[in-house]
Amino acid sequence: MKKKSLILMSAGILFISGNLYLALKDDSKAVRSSYINKWTATGKESLTKTLQAEGVVTPVEEHHVYYNDTPGGFKNFLVKEGDPVDVGSPLYEYAGDSNEAEREKLEMEKQQLVREVALIDEQIQQLEYLLSVSESATDNSIPVTGDGTSDTGRSSSELMNVSIEKEIYDKKSEKTRISAEIDEYDNTLNSQDSGDQLGINSEVAGTVKKINYDLNNPILTIISDSPKVEGTFTEKDLKEVQEGMEVFVKSDLVKGNVKGTLTSIASYPEQDPSVKTESRFPYEVELTDEQAVLIKGTHVEVAVVTDQVVNAATVPEEAVVKTKKASFVYVLNELGIVEKRKITKGLELDGNVEVKKGAKPGELVVKNPEAIQKAGDPFFSKLKPGILNKKTFSKEPGKEIFKSIMVGFFKR
Repeated sequence: MKKKSLILMSAGILFISGNLYLALKDDSKAVRSSYINKWTATGKESLTKTLQAEGVVTPVEEHHVYYNDTPGGFKNFLVKEGDPVDVGSPLYEYAGDSNEAEREKLEMEKQQLVREVALIDEQIQQLEYLLSVSESATDNSIPVTGDGTSDTGRSSSELMNVSIEKEIYDKKSEKTRISAEIDEYDNTLNSQDSGDQLGINSEVAGTVKKINYDLNNPILTIISDSPKVEGTFTEKDLKEVQEGMEVFVKSDLVKGNVKGTLTSIASYPEQDPSVKTESRFPYEVELTDEQAVLIKGTHVEVAVVTDQVVNAATVPEEAVVKTKKASFVYVLNELGIVEKRKITKGLELDGNVEVKKGAKPGELVVKNPEAIQKAGDPFFSKLKPGILNKKTFSKEPGKEIFKSIMVGFFKR
């Protein structure tokens, strides 16, 4: 028989004999020892508390297009409901003014401006002639004073010259303004002659949501391609949520969760308050995952992260002993003693309790604290023969195995 097999057999005999001795001896510690059959190591995990709500996918924004009636009137739409559009895409067009009376009116207004320009040209010519005569008179005569000396001050002729120059400048400015108006009339008349149709182009990219064919404004509604999520919170929910919280959106049509941020919570209910019904407050979620494709109009599940701890020490809720003043756990320390520890609890979620103070990850705690007879007493647990195999003992020399067995047997 191998040496290690002899050691195992000797250990078994000693174990059985020792237990019989302790069980039959008066005042034996075995009587006071606690039998612990449920224990676990303090975990290290992240706890995330969420509030569940329902929502619906909607576009981030709606852009309205309006129609201004013109003498020529509306012609036709260039898009249909559901069509995608880009910035600059033509949406609708209206006919140019084909009314002969309106055209004659424009021609008359233009000709009136042309006559004004001609009149201004004549006035400018006259003023320039007066200026030249005044300058000639000023150059040929030098004013003198009563004592025969020359007068170095500004004469009345010079003042007149300045006045004429200013009048010429004002007339030329007026001519420039009127000429610009004439150009505008020419552009309008040329557009009518060429038969060009005037139209309206889209200012945003998105999808045509609605068209009012009766031309009631807004005649077009365009929704953006970017989605958001809308829903309502109950009065009770308002105590836990606040703007800026992280959100996870789940849809049956998309794999995994889509991340977002709670950007808006209405301060007034969606319907007029009533004593008979509970108020609900609208909210909006901005999606931060740009790659996710959510179909507008579909219903989704919303999880708002109301509290979260990362890499926290945790114990099962059943392991915590609660009193009016404090909470405790029983720790199985390295000396083989049951130690009662006061703990500071944190977040409680799904049967787990965050331990802010009192226990560290990896420490063994009792899951059934009612089995503890007295804190400070030794404990024993059920032997698991499955872990006692040749491979386990082959890692240690025979002398070390025997030494460990004897130390455990005689240690008090």
